[in-house]
Amino acid sequence: MSYRIKRDIQSNPLQSSVEMAPGLFSSPLGFIGRIAKILGRSDKRAVVVPVSVPAPCVESPDSPPRWIVFSDTENDVNSVNNTLRFAGILNEQDELTDDLEGVTIFHTGDLIDKKNPDPAVVEYWQLLQRDALAKGCTVKLIVGNHEQEIWQKIKAGEKFNVGEKISQRISSFIEDLDLFHVAGSILFIHGYPTVEFLKALLHFKEVTGKDLNSYNTDHYKKALKSVKAIRQYAYVRDARRANYLLYDLVNASRYYKKKGRVVGAVLEQLKIKTVIHGHRPQRSGMQVDYEFGKWIPNVRMIGNDTMVTRTGIGATVIRATSSRDFNLGFINAKTASSELRTKVQLELSPANLYSSC
Repeated sequence: MSYRIKRDIQSNPLQSSVEMAPGLFSSPLGFIGRIAKILGRSDKRAVVVPVSVPAPCVESPDSPPRWIVFSDTENDVNSVNNTLRFAGILNEQDELTDDLEGVTIFHTGDLIDKKNPDPAVVEYWQLLQRDALAKGCTVKLIVGNHEQEIWQKIKAGEKFNVGEKISQRISSFIEDLDLFHVAGSILFIHGYPTVEFLKALLHFKEVTGKDLNSYNTDHYKKALKSVKAIRQYAYVRDARRANYLLYDLVNASRYYKKKGRVVGAVLEQLKIKTVIHGHRPQRSGMQVDYEFGKWIPNVRMIGNDTMVTRTGIGATVIRATSSRDFNLGFINAKTASSELRTKVQLELSPANLYSSC
């Protein structure tokens, strides 16, 4: 492990520094080295520094052709680094590799822990976004219920013991996150898609004729004007109201058993064949594939929350093929092996590209 976040319990549990093991930073100029330098300052304070991220290239419906998808890491950047190293995105010197053109690193939400929103973790993802773009790689972050709950508390006056300035920077970071993302026939989202939400997307598409991702700007981002408005998307568990579009399904199996055919029909109209989500931990520590397949025919739903904070590694890897289909593979503590490492690195290799962004 290249570094781990170390808590200064006596002064402030949210102030972080970096505890570095000897010999792990062979190049201080790499991505990990820069984060260590920023977080390892002598006063032990972690400051969220606004990072200017250049706009990524405009995606065509089939691009980018390679994805590695994280879910529910909840402040754990060590498991992210473990997985990126396993996939060959970080090299042995803990630097981003040079052959990342067309790769997208996805996170489907809950990248911050709602009980302990660490500014250092926010900065980690901001720096990864910036440094990855220099290598031709995009980092796409989706909002989870943890981020939404943090945002609501900050708006209500909570500062999480980090002060007004840093809490507002965390709030701004969360406001920049999209609610979902559609790439080709794949929907990336934090929680389970509901009938109400999917119908809202279909209505938006039919009325405006815009790309589905425009819904983030046209509707979701505008709801961030108030805590009350954002609750329609906030995966609320209790006291759900009729106008809520996304909410926490108490029993997902029962929900899709009852409404799976409708969900499948709307997804077909949206031309979505695969849904990748997090939110609900998979107790097996492995991704669940074709989740609810018997109730949602012709839709490949993948639960990607492999509880990486306990297992230390986990992601879904996707590569578009020349037939415009997708190959999927799963990295987790039970599948990780030298054979899988070789296969994953080949899947993410530029040699397998048929198109690029």
